[in-house]
Amino acid sequence: MSLWRISGLVVILAVLLTGCTSLSPYTYTGAGVGGALGAGAGAMLDHNNRWRGAMVGGLMGGALGGAATELGRRAADEDARQRQVYGTPNPAPQTYNSGGYFQ
Repeated sequence: MSLWRISGLVVILAVLLTGCTSLSPYTYTGAGVGGALGAGAGAMLDHNNRWRGAMVGGLMGGALGGAATELGRRAADEDARQRQVYGTPNPAPQTYNSGGYFQ
């Protein structure tokens, strides 16, 4: 292999590995489940070469499962931030007792 190909592969690998630094553990679980389901489905669908189907299905399922899990987690975090209450709620209105004084 030429020097350009090796350096290109190193750069691509570095970019792929640094992109995974802020992912949650649930993203890896989603990618694993998606990859397993995709590999099984790919092996069943490709009758000519089951290994090829398993590899393509596993790669696609892993990518889609990880992406869907990460997007769902980020949406849940954003929803939790929007529902957060800032400050204290308004105090209850004061009522009168029988003597006409505030309680």
